[in-house]
Amino acid sequence: MKDKREGEANLKDAFMRLLRNKRNEAGYFKARTSMVWEKFFGKHVADNTRDFMIRNRKLYVYVTNAPLRNQLTMVRAGIRERLNREFGEDYLEEVIIK
Repeated sequence: MKDKREGEANLKDAFMRLLRNKRNEAGYFKARTSMVWEKFFGKHVADNTRDFMIRNRKLYVYVTNAPLRNQLTMVRAGIRERLNREFGEDYLEEVIIK
């Protein structure tokens, strides 16, 4: 039974390496951010978030609501820490709210 679990772990690691190669790394983290955004920050924030972009290890969040944009700007460090904790590594260096 142990061999099967080890094989599954190796397959999972190989699949994750395939998804997260250098050419696709930003897309990989953008997809993971999109998946957890509403769960972490609520429906109101998710509904007013237009798009995400990751470039040079920086997350750009485009928000349509000006007061919400101001609130998110105040808690950028917390957003970065929470997402990095979800990723299991310190991938994001900065969060920029636009």
